[in-house]
Amino acid sequence: MKKNISCGELAAFWAVLVLSFGAVYQARADAGLAEQIAKADMGYGEYLAGECMTCHRNQSAGIPNINGLDAEKFVTIMRAYRSKELENKVMQMMAGRLNDEQIISLAAYFSSLSN
Repeated sequence: MKKNISCGELAAFWAVLVLSFGAVYQARADAGLAEQIAKADMGYGEYLAGECMTCHRNQSAGIPNINGLDAEKFVTIMRAYRSKELENKVMQMMAGRLNDEQIISLAAYFSSLSN
């Protein structure tokens, strides 16, 4: 018997998946990543974040909240999408357009927000 998955269950699944991959990929983070994040241009991150919030402001659609996400996890996850190690065509496309400076600026900005 097949079970229908609710939107809430799907959102919870994606949240756990993203956080799990973040923990796995955390080990691969650059040694100087924390320093790069500390020096990041938060204003640039805020500017770039407008496009992210087009989707990420709507958690009811199963899209995870990225406000308050640990900056190093954010960078690691975005790099994994960019290199197509994580599956999600939309996020692969979005991350694929970003360079490291942009990802780090976004990470610094989103980590500074309350979730």
